[in-house]
Amino acid sequence: MGDLAQRKTHGLAIASLVLGCFFIIPLLGFVLGLIAAILGIIALVSISNKKDTYKGNAMAITGIVLGVIGTIIMPFIALLAAIAIPNLLRARISAQESATAAAMQTIVSAEISYRAAHSSYASLNTLANEVPPYIDQQLGSGSRDGYNFSLKDFSDSGFYVVATPIENQYVGRTFYIDEKGVLCRTDSHETQSVSGRQTEGCPAGFSEVK
Repeated sequence: MGDLAQRKTHGLAIASLVLGCFFIIPLLGFVLGLIAAILGIIALVSISNKKDTYKGNAMAITGIVLGVIGTIIMPFIALLAAIAIPNLLRARISAQESATAAAMQTIVSAEISYRAAHSSYASLNTLANEVPPYIDQQLGSGSRDGYNFSLKDFSDSGFYVVATPIENQYVGRTFYIDEKGVLCRTDSHETQSVSGRQTEGCPAGFSEVK
């Protein structure tokens, strides 16, 4: 048997280890993992037949292990992620919508309190900058919880607020509320425009939130 220092590391063992390290890459990791496992097995057989020439058993074995992880375990993890991520997204959207509904009610309560003291309704910025403030600064800025809040047509007689999802961030529904305090929400997840303050009920395409 030749001296260990004079034996060359088998090229396929190196290739197996290198390719096996990419097992974590989605889809590509499956293919590279399969190749890594095959090359690792070939390398082990070759090293076994030519022990005086080659070394690299540890590299080949490591490549095989990583390859097996990439071809068997990672697809299973990817499947779990494919199931879990949509559920997490739906839960996030639901939480954003619940927070937005509460914020809309907060605005109405703040407007009613402000009108009782000043005989008129006010903008969100005014409500946030009163001392003490009627609403928090973030809501007063018109953007919170993934939604843009627009207070429109406010006067001595009334107002209405429309909350729309921030573009490309959430696929939530649009909300509407006015001085009567009836909270409305679109029936679909498509952004819905509102033509103006409603004399009664909800705008077209909206339903009352019970």
